[in-house]
Amino acid sequence: MSQVSYFTGAKKFVAKNTTFNTYVSGNDVLQFLFEHAATGAMHDSDERYPPPLCHPGTREVIIIRIKDWYGFLTWPNKPIMWIHAPAGYGKTAIAGTISKLLEEVEGLDFSPLGATFYFWRTSPERNSPARFIITIAYQLAMSIPELAPHIDSALKRNPMILRKALEVQLMKLIVEPFKALGELDDMPNRLIIVDGLDECINSDQECRVERRYAEDQEKAQTRILELIHTLQSHHLPLSFLILSRPEAWIRQHIQSPPFECIVEEVDLYALGDHLYDTETYIRAELSRIAARVKADVTVGQGEGAEWPGEDVVNTLVEMTNGHMLYASTAIRHIDNPYGDPRTLLKNLMEPSSHTNPDLMHSSPFSSLNELYLQIMQSCPESNRTLMIQVLEDIYTCFPMFSGITGFQRALDILDYLSGRVPGQGYRAIRLLHAVLNISGGDPPPLYPPKPFIHSSFPEFLLNSRLSLEFAIEQQKGTRRILSGCLDCMSKITLQSEMKGDAYIFAVLVWPILVGNLLYSEPLNYPYVEVMEKLLSIDLAACSIKAIANGDTTIHQWPFASRYVSDLYRSFIEPFRNHCSFMSEPLAQRAVTHAVSSLENSLVHFLCQSPFEWPSDLQIEFSNFANYCRGKEEGTWTIDNNNQVVKALRKLREEHPQHISALMRSARFNLDEFLRAFDCY
Repeated sequence: MSQVSYFTGAKKFVAKNTTFNTYVSGNDVLQFLFEHAATGAMHDSDERYPPPLCHPGTREVIIIRIKDWYGFLTWPNKPIMWIHAPAGYGKTAIAGTISKLLEEVEGLDFSPLGATFYFWRTSPERNSPARFIITIAYQLAMSIPELAPHIDSALKRNPMILRKALEVQLMKLIVEPFKALGELDDMPNRLIIVDGLDECINSDQECRVERRYAEDQEKAQTRILELIHTLQSHHLPLSFLILSRPEAWIRQHIQSPPFECIVEEVDLYALGDHLYDTETYIRAELSRIAARVKADVTVGQGEGAEWPGEDVVNTLVEMTNGHMLYASTAIRHIDNPYGDPRTLLKNLMEPSSHTNPDLMHSSPFSSLNELYLQIMQSCPESNRTLMIQVLEDIYTCFPMFSGITGFQRALDILDYLSGRVPGQGYRAIRLLHAVLNISGGDPPPLYPPKPFIHSSFPEFLLNSRLSLEFAIEQQKGTRRILSGCLDCMSKITLQSEMKGDAYIFAVLVWPILVGNLLYSEPLNYPYVEVMEKLLSIDLAACSIKAIANGDTTIHQWPFASRYVSDLYRSFIEPFRNHCSFMSEPLAQRAVTHAVSSLENSLVHFLCQSPFEWPSDLQIEFSNFANYCRGKEEGTWTIDNNNQVVKALRKLREEHPQHISALMRSARFNLDEFLRAFDCY
């Protein structure tokens, strides 16, 4: 987040309302924009390194089709191209290859690549529309230098644009700056690439919204389409390449009257020679692996030289049915560092003992699902129950980890919370190298780890009809980890030291786990056990530890979210709104216990010097104030007898400079709360 100070040097001023014309200095403007952008969504971001690219000699038909459509010197007849295909057909690799090709164009005095945004469902900043316009605007300011002063000017006039509706951001940060340039007809056309639209699964509403709306992916995805439609309607020198799965609502929206005359639709599944592409890839990769086998001193030279043989190569190519994800997954499985490539390939060629004739012809993914089954079957039977438990824990909790945590450290935490021996989780999944990022290195620090190489694998695991005895249940993982978190929390007191990563993780994420259980199985929710456990825990001490560790390298906070917002959004408000639960005295007591404990923790920090405050305390107080708002404007759910209000008033009388220190994060509108209760 930006550290811009809006009121440096200001003295004795009176605000009549809470809308300020804030100012950002010229040197800070683009940095201010950058800090609010989803930098991980850009094509060359560290989060996506190394970016998926098409294997040399493959996908040439679609790449030529895109290049023929998009002209950076002459505008295309239709400003939008929508490329759609099922999962695993290389859409993201195509987007990455086009990005790379445009960046490498020589002999131009401008960059034909205007901006990129790669959605990703497990990344908090890349799975919602919230930062879409900001990210595009920042990149346009970089790729079109003459645009930057006008974006700069808009932000200087009103930095709060970044908190406005996306439609307002679009006009102020993109459309109006372009219009300010004057004549646009002679300006080179830039391409904006939007990949993985179907991965945009969350609403950009961050506070006080029903979860069912926050997860309404149809609304989120069609909103992105409407934003793109608005941009092209202003006849800007921009073209848009959109890549996604052919979801019904996306197809319906793009084929509606407002879009049909401006969109060129391309069915990737029906275009090109997919079998040729997979053959090119497989031959190159098997040649590489064969060279390693031949060089291995433990392998006879004659056997290594002949392996794998033309018949085997042809059979594997036929098995892919032109499905590149099948081919790449099979190659990773064969190239597993923990196995013999010859044996793994031989086993892959043998018919699966679990082959289901109904599934073999059910969809383009049937062969991929069969491959996933074979990979799972390669794990020892004695290890499978534990392997499934670890996969459940990974699916449940990895989105909550920070990239700094790393794969191994995250597994160690989950081992502790699940009651496993240290290192047992890693050993249980080490043979799943083909489908898990076990040895792919750790992601950049600002982003959650990505445990699954492709989203089709967790989809396979969650569908018991496909994965059979290897199916996972997220609820089981949630219950298991939540139980471990509550056990850790039961040992925490105000005087106790945090005993390790698992304890920090526990106090930070328990509200999310409780909320996930409520929404996933409301009728079977084990609330008696959970509520009784919570009532026995010193939640005030746990809240203090959570806030004090809010800047941890373990947990990945969503944008502008911290412990207080997670506690309200995932636990307090859902239980208050769930009539069947709140009619139970036990649930009422637990919610009251959580609220009073949180307030006690905030009062605890107010008794300290600002020099002792956690770095995110202002954000925590701002989130508390936000959740104390009433349904009607200007109303509050608490009164002057609230213990936090009393502590703030006492602080105002005894240490007014501490109140000023609390106010330094003015952009979170904490001032409205403080003024309403005469604390400032």
